[in-house]
Amino acid sequence: MTDRETVLALACADPIQINTEQRTFTGVVYQCEHSEPELTCRGPEPGEHVLYVATPTHDLYRLLFAYYDEIEHTEATLEHYDLSPSGRYTWLRTGAQVECIINPTGGEQA
Repeated sequence: MTDRETVLALACADPIQINTEQRTFTGVVYQCEHSEPELTCRGPEPGEHVLYVATPTHDLYRLLFAYYDEIEHTEATLEHYDLSPSGRYTWLRTGAQVECIINPTGGEQA
């Protein structure tokens, strides 16, 4: 099973474990948004699957998984919901490179 299949199979209330270069955290998916890849006048647009994850300590993360169907090119970025320098709460990029995403109920997916 590929990363893309693993991510697309996740739904609300599913447990999730995300391994980054710096740390590993577990949480629960509380919201999903999805758009399919499409061909536009600008060229191929990637499909996107956005997972909103809450950890047991009530930290909120947004995992964006962008993918193309025909071209093997995927990207995963992670954002953390926290205070910005202006003092407002917003989604801040963590700078994390997501190494792998594991669905704890299905074991590690390579």
